[in-house]
Amino acid sequence: MEPTARDIMSTDLLTVSSDCTLAEVLKLIVGQRVTGVPVVNAEGKMIGVCSDYDIIRQFSKAKKRPTKIFAKKIRYSKKVETVATDTPLPEIVSRFVDKKFRRLPVVDRNGKLVGIITRRDMMKVLFYQAKLGK
Repeated sequence: MEPTARDIMSTDLLTVSSDCTLAEVLKLIVGQRVTGVPVVNAEGKMIGVCSDYDIIRQFSKAKKRPTKIFAKKIRYSKKVETVATDTPLPEIVSRFVDKKFRRLPVVDRNGKLVGIITRRDMMKVLFYQAKLGK
């Protein structure tokens, strides 16, 4: 049986809300060594992703001194592709390749974030498949 998103996703999630400041998100991204974090609403539904690129872009557009921008709310990408928990591995691989994703959020039927698949997760799956000769 082909693995699905549910089988390979990480469920230990780092998330932020839309009212987080740049300082808070920077601390999380740098401290946890990730390249982005899902943005969720109070119900846990995906509303976007704040990536390292989003942060750099926000800093590049700042007209104020950089020290003042740390207190500003984050700007994040609101158009985010997700997959369902039952999405098969070949489709997930295609999305990573075709869109050059770094991460792919996994949502349930109600749009609630339940996991995330990163490039590292993909490497683990491919490694184990190669090791098992599949």
